[in-house]
Amino acid sequence: MGDDIKKRNLAALAKTKTGFQFTRTFFPYTSAEIGPYYVQSAAIMEDGKAYAMACQDMADLVRESFGGNFNGIISGGESRDWCFSGPVAQILGLPYTMIYKKDETGQCKTIGANMKGMNVAHVADLNNEGSSPRDMWVPTILSAGGKIDNIFFYVDRLEDGVEAMKKLGLKSHSIIPLDEGAWQYLQEIKIVSPEVYKSLCQRMENKDEWAKAMLRSDAGLETLVALLGSAKTREKGQRILHVGYPDIKDEIIERMKTQIGCGVARWVGGAI
Repeated sequence: MGDDIKKRNLAALAKTKTGFQFTRTFFPYTSAEIGPYYVQSAAIMEDGKAYAMACQDMADLVRESFGGNFNGIISGGESRDWCFSGPVAQILGLPYTMIYKKDETGQCKTIGANMKGMNVAHVADLNNEGSSPRDMWVPTILSAGGKIDNIFFYVDRLEDGVEAMKKLGLKSHSIIPLDEGAWQYLQEIKIVSPEVYKSLCQRMENKDEWAKAMLRSDAGLETLVALLGSAKTREKGQRILHVGYPDIKDEIIERMKTQIGCGVARWVGGAI
């Protein structure tokens, strides 16, 4: 699809209240990694016209990817995928299957069309690590007898999920790939500052090196201390050290104890 479609969706998502958040330091991610931005694809629903545009563009992307002739099933996973997958199925006039997350038995329940012997196109909100397609959606489709070669995202962070989709043997498509061109456009329309733009581009070059440099910086260290200092966010701070970047954990803990202050030193050991 054309760059104009990417830009209009990117601008619409960025102008919602919760679509993007940017910071000069970092946000903690559910993966235990850190980054200078947070994106929420479903925020496009805040604007009815923008949401209709997004769903239509997603439907067009599916149609075009199959050469204008796809007669299979659309699937979507619980729950944010459903913001896009249901409308796309309706626009295309195709059968639809909702896939639920694993229950207490470790199985994913499905509601909707029978996928046995059918080609399935999975429509999702965001490609991040790729864990949900890998661990739930694709195995469920295959165990139901379906065939899947293509997956569609409204937003692709172009991070670990890219390789995850390749390992699944899937062709991955997106309306908004968050590449350098996306960040450049958001700078042009005054959504991000030159400082944040620089940080975003540096992280794209090597996100692990960017993260470690950030955690070693005074500003990053202060952000981490703030996370650890609140009962609501302490677990996120702990996961950053123990799961995200364990190889520099001891270094960062020592810095917190010696450089941030005596008050921190009294509780930091227990908090970590």
